[in-house]
This record gives sequence, structure tokens and C-alpha cells, in this order.
Amino acid sequence: MNNVLHIFCNNKALTIFKNSSIEGSTIFFDENLIEGPLTKDVFSDNFWSERYSYFETKHQKMRIDYFDATIKPILQLEDLSIYSEVTLWLDYTKLSQINLMALGCFLAQHFSKNTQYFLVCSGKHKGKKELQKLTNYTSEEFSILYGYKVKITLPNLEFLKNCWDAYVTKNTLFNYGEFSNKFRYLQDSLNN
Repeated sequence: MNNVLHIFCNNKALTIFKNSSIEGSTIFFDENLIEGPLTKDVFSDNFWSERYSYFETKHQKMRIDYFDATIKPILQLEDLSIYSEVTLWLDYTKLSQINLMALGCFLAQHFSKNTQYFLVCSGKHKGKKELQKLTNYTSEEFSILYGYKVKITLPNLEFLKNCWDAYVTKNTLFNYGEFSNKFRYLQDSLNN
């Protein structure tokens, strides 16, 4: 089985990826988890119901549009056993790091031992003073980034679930830096 899934939270980065030589299916997770209500039971019916109501009221976003853009792609993650690899492509930004926690929490709940999990997270780059976003790279450079992907284990995903729980409950004592070798930007992004 060599069925690879790449998950993006930035549409421009996804477009760059599609022009690269990297193979695999893609999902675009279009959700702003900085805004609106959050619940510990990530991506559950209750979670989506609260998000629906918020975006319908606050931004006049139709439920069907919200479903198609946000929920429908996530439904593809419920059976991870069909993938040999799942790779998250994210930035160092707060928005991306919150999405990392939510997606990590969900992946932990739907963990498949036959699937390998990886993270490509842009940020510090040799020779650059400023932190880099995925959109700062070319499609050719995506192959290099992909070569430096970080393996994520079940304990790492469970840590992301704990991070999500702490974030949602506003637990200010939680240590987001426990796996800083894997999640280099998590703690800093949440403290800013």
C-alpha cells in the first residue's frame, strides 16, 4: 500500500504543492480555529453545530457552504487505514499551530497503526532572517521540505490532543513545549 495523503490549511501552499513532483492525494482544511466557539470533542457533531451557528450568525455563511468547505474534507480522515502515510503541511503561525492541535487530536482519535504520520512545518530557514511560510517556497523547494518531514508517533498525537484540550479550556499552566523537537513553534505561537 502506497497511498499518501497530504493535508494543507493554506490554499496558496496547496496550489504550490500541486505544481511539485510530490505524489499523493490532498485535503484542504479550511477552518479558522482562532475565531468562534471550540469544544474538546474536536470535529464532533456538537463541535460542528456550534461552529455552524457561529459562522451563520456572525458571517452569514450558509450551512451548506460551510459543510462543503470545512466538514466534507475532514470526513475523509475517518478511515486512515487506507493511507500508508498522512503528512500535515503547516506554518509557524498561531492559526496553523491551532489547526495542528485540532488535526493531531482528531488523528489520535482515528489512529491507524498501519499509517505513518509526518509533519512539514515551515519556519526557520538557513540563510533567512525572518521565519518563512510555506508560501515563501517554490514547488521545487517543496520536495526539499518534504525530505525534512518529521515523524509523528501516537504519543505525539496524544500530546496534541492534550494541547487541544488545554487550549480549549484555557489551561494557562499547560506545557506546550514538551515535544519541542517535533513541534518547534507550538509554544511560542500560543504565547503570542
